[in-house]
Amino acid sequence: MRHFSGPKPELVKDLGGTYHCGDLSALREPPDVIIECTGAPTVLGDVIRRAGPSGIVCLTGVSVSGKRSPVDVGEANRRMVLQNDVVFGTVNANRRHYAAAVEALSKADPNWLARLVTRRVPVAQWRDAFTRHPDDVKTVLEF
Repeated sequence: MRHFSGPKPELVKDLGGTYHCGDLSALREPPDVIIECTGAPTVLGDVIRRAGPSGIVCLTGVSVSGKRSPVDVGEANRRMVLQNDVVFGTVNANRRHYAAAVEALSKADPNWLARLVTRRVPVAQWRDAFTRHPDDVKTVLEF
C-alpha cells in the first residue's frame, strides 16, 4: 500500500528525509540515497536506474521468487562500476543488530517514537490488528 499522505510520510519528513512513493522520474534531482522497502521487482529496477552518481541503494524488502523481470545486467554493472554506485541488501536479524537498535532508540526523540505506534488492540480482538487501516504505521497487541 502506497501512502501519499498521513503518518508515514510525516515521520520521514520529521527525521529530515524525503518520502517519495510516486514515479521516480518526477523527482527534480536523482537521489543520493534510496532505501527501498517494497521488494517489488518493477520498483527495484527503477530505483537502481534512477539513483544519482555515487548513489547508494539499500534494499530492505524481499521479492517473491519465481517472477521474471527484465533486467539489463550489463547496464546495471556498467552504472555501478562507472558511476561508483552501491546496491546492497540488509536485514537486522542478529543479536548485535538488536542491541544497536536499542541503543539508537534510547537516544531518539520519545515524541517521534510514540507516533510509530498508531493502534493498540486488546489480545481478545487480535483479528482486528491484522486489518489494515489507512493511517496505520505499527499496530501492537496488548496482553
